[in-house]
Amino acid sequence: MSNNTPLVSIIIPTFNRAHLLAETLDSVLSQTYQNWECIVVDDGSTDHTGVLMENFCTKDDRIRYHKRPMDRLPGGNAARNYGFEKSKGALIQWFDSDDIMLPNYLKNRIEKIRDTIDIVICSGSIIDNAKSISRTYNLPEKVNLYKDYALWQFEIYTPSVLFRRDFLSNNLFDETIQRGQETEFFTRIFFNSKNTKYCIVNEPLFYYRKHTEAKTEQGKRYRRNYRNNLTYILKSNFDRALILKDHQLITFYYKRLVKQFFKSLDNKHYQNSHEILKYLLGKLGHRKFVLKSKLIFYGSAYFLFGYRHSIRKKLLNMTVVHFK
Repeated sequence: MSNNTPLVSIIIPTFNRAHLLAETLDSVLSQTYQNWECIVVDDGSTDHTGVLMENFCTKDDRIRYHKRPMDRLPGGNAARNYGFEKSKGALIQWFDSDDIMLPNYLKNRIEKIRDTIDIVICSGSIIDNAKSISRTYNLPEKVNLYKDYALWQFEIYTPSVLFRRDFLSNNLFDETIQRGQETEFFTRIFFNSKNTKYCIVNEPLFYYRKHTEAKTEQGKRYRRNYRNNLTYILKSNFDRALILKDHQLITFYYKRLVKQFFKSLDNKHYQNSHEILKYLLGKLGHRKFVLKSKLIFYGSAYFLFGYRHSIRKKLLNMTVVHFK
């Protein structure tokens, strides 16, 4: 294998997407860069994914099919990590089983790989179920990877990032997370790798499919396990903001935690709301008695009494400079 043509491991978790997966794999086969392996990890599909994969594996032996081991937690994260364990590439590209690579998706980023570069990030186009492009987003040339992504000012998705394998050795997906996997993964690795060398290719090289009907329906339901995951992610980033002593980040994540606190109360998810309140009180330290009292009072009053809008506003507007 030439250093100019490193092996790229494309890792695709899938679950009951045989109706979309064939198009994804066809886009892999159409790549202008040819030194790749494609590892599809089935997360327990009950459709005809197995038959489809048998045909593709026969068509091209660079495509391999695995099933997530039963001793691993269900979910895309375990499938992604298992695919990584089975991969051999010097470069790693996670991809989703409903998205589509444009022909130069691999080539145009591999050309940017140097010894000092750990990740290469590209832009993409958002498509709907009918494959109509709803928008194409641009990426700034220079960013603070952690801060800009954590503030939702730097738009990237799982297919956006090509990784050097060595960089990922201790930076895999958290298999316990069921919602917000991308956010948890990227904020963690960007924060823990402050000196990461990266390159941005401001060119749309993939189609990212958004299933609008499914997202809308999910948004109507309050799912406790998803909210627990979100609280974990918010707390983790609030901790990082405090470490950085970044007022903008502290304010952003404080307000999101407070909104999450109210949302949990509104849906009688008291365990989650209690966890958020306890967490914020702990971050105030031992000497902020007045502020701690306000947090306790406003939180209790919101649940017990009326005037919910005004109480919500007071908590959101509480100063955050006192957090340690």
